[in-house]
Amino acid sequence: MSGEPPRCADIDSLWSPFRAKVSALLQAMEERGFDPILFEARRSRERQRWLYGCGRTHHLGRKPVTWTLQSRHLVGKAADIISRSRLWSWPAFYAALKEEAARLGLETISSEGCHVQWRG
Repeated sequence: MSGEPPRCADIDSLWSPFRAKVSALLQAMEERGFDPILFEARRSRERQRWLYGCGRTHHLGRKPVTWTLQSRHLVGKAADIISRSRLWSWPAFYAALKEEAARLGLETISSEGCHVQWRG
């Protein structure tokens, strides 16, 4: 398997209505005292296939990163948000992210605390 395709963290790559909600979510998290950053926005098909392969066809010993080839990341309707200072290691951050996402009408998935997506 070839190397990891580049990750896009550009908020402008997101679908416009979703981008507005992600922007509001980042602001709400900052107002609560957290340090959110957009870790991943829109994905290329190549990156999605590579991430799907993690734990399946490469990175043996690592659990799968994603369970689908049809992620909403592909159309700019999903984003991964993490803490700038503590990355994925802050349970209070992810609890607050889930609360704020729900308040804004966004969906989260229980198995991936950093993931938010357009509802529907």
